Amino acid sequence: MQELDGTPRESVPSAPSSGTVEVVHRDDRLVVVDKPPGMLVHRGMGASRNEVFLLQTVRDMIGAWVYPVHRLDRPTRGLVVFALAPEFARELQDHWQNGLVAKRYLAIARGWPTPPSGIHEEALDDPDSGILHDATTGWSTLGKMELPWACGPHPGLRLSFLDLVPHTGRWHQLRRHLSRKGHPIVGDTTHGDRHVNHLLRDRLGWWGLHLDAVEIMLPIPGSANRLRLTAPEDSPHRTAAAWKALAAWSIDQPPEFPGGA
Repeated sequence: MQELDGTPRESVPSAPSSGTVEVVHRDDRLVVVDKPPGMLVHRGMGASRNEVFLLQTVRDMIGAWVYPVHRLDRPTRGLVVFALAPEFARELQDHWQNGLVAKRYLAIARGWPTPPSGIHEEALDDPDSGILHDATTGWSTLGKMELPWACGPHPGLRLSFLDLVPHTGRWHQLRRHLSRKGHPIVGDTTHGDRHVNHLLRDRLGWWGLHLDAVEIMLPIPGSANRLRLTAPEDSPHRTAAAWKALAAWSIDQPPEFPGGA
């Protein structure tokens, strides 16, 4: 999904909330890293003067020039692809534009989607031009729960753990589609539910957007095969780890979230 970052409308922590940049894959054409939340892919609107960006961090880590192929929202954690030469970047961007790249996300959202899986098609406007573009998102419910805290029309707070697949790449597509379906992603300060965000921040210390780009599949040049990459699963700050801890919640023993979820 090609989401734009650095928009002035985004409210985020002033620094990455957790984690370091980990290289997930490198070959002679590209390098794929696990971006921590709170970090911009590269300089853009909303960036502070002394801010550190993912592009320069990766460049310094591997000791080579890198070229961004796509972007990921500042508060979103997950896989970001950089090319090691401009021609490779153009080739990969063409794949993106032609729908040859598949991505998968995990998210925690308010409510229980009905039906539990499906396809949402709703045009979304471009934030700069205002022009509407077709947008399609697939979702599947991996788990659901209700916490004993009143919030909204229900006596408890209903949450879902979702697998999300963007079939197009519009600005904030997953976040806007989930919000318009009535199931905003937890921690989304732009399109989300501030009452839920504040409740979970006060009760559990949750801070930040619970949305991870966890898988990407890229065409391999000159081959019919595809390169499948997945994000590391061992970080306690991942959305999946937060859901697992929350699933073990009980009145007598609240969940523990190392460093905040």
